[in-house]
Amino acid sequence: MLTVEQFAAVNKANLDVLFGLTEKSFASVEKLAQLNMAAGKAALNESATHAQALLKVKDVQELLALQTEALQPVGEKVSSYSRHRSEEHTSELQ
Repeated sequence: MLTVEQFAAVNKANLDVLFGLTEKSFASVEKLAQLNMAAGKAALNESATHAQALLKVKDVQELLALQTEALQPVGEKVSSYSRHRSEEHTSELQ
């Protein structure tokens, strides 16, 4: 049978674990929000730049070249975002 002191110690240990996990969870959400904000800001800036370039297009060939140029780095950006997210997730597990 547990004594009052043992019961209190077990409850304190459980609360310490709970609060530790809660802090890690909030830190994880904060890092994810920062990553998403940075990605969103970059996407917005790139969209504005692309829109400005579209306004200066004079013919179809130039439009196609501009669109092709804009789409080429998309895969690399997605890969970079995934890599950053994976690194964050791995560091959270440690």
